[in-house]
Amino acid sequence: MRILLAVLILATGTSAAFACGNPLLWAMLFAKVPEAKLVYEAELAARAEGLITARVYGARTGQPYHLWSKKWILELAKEMQPKVRRALAPGEGLTILLADEVAAIRFSHEAGVEFVPPAGLRHVEHFDLITSINALKSVWRDELSYAETVERNLVWSAEGVGKTTLSLVFASR
Repeated sequence: MRILLAVLILATGTSAAFACGNPLLWAMLFAKVPEAKLVYEAELAARAEGLITARVYGARTGQPYHLWSKKWILELAKEMQPKVRRALAPGEGLTILLADEVAAIRFSHEAGVEFVPPAGLRHVEHFDLITSINALKSVWRDELSYAETVERNLVWSAEGVGKTTLSLVFASR
């Protein structure tokens, strides 16, 4: 009976409906993408130092965190889209894994921006950039420089990802 209860709790807690920021999903993500754990730990350290701040949960009454977070992430991504689009060549894309949310945002030159929920991450072949939503918010909307995020391990970029593309996106907001 205990095993059945444990399996039910695990299955319920790791479902896509409870996706964004779910600690049960972090363990699975960190096992699959070890760089995500390094970025996540760097974010916690930066928050403790006051370098970056967490988003303020401002959902409507009764709105679950997951839906609020997805909407918030898409709003930020849509702010970023024009600049990202200019930095990408035709046919090129940029996929950013948000380690703290266990989700991704995918930009493409042609199709715009797409939110990739935890259940969809298994279909993503690679991540061009790994960061947290709080670090991304801080570099896009606040005064944190992209160079400082790199220096403090708040971002990780894949081999072969154009540093020029990332510089064009994050150099000046």
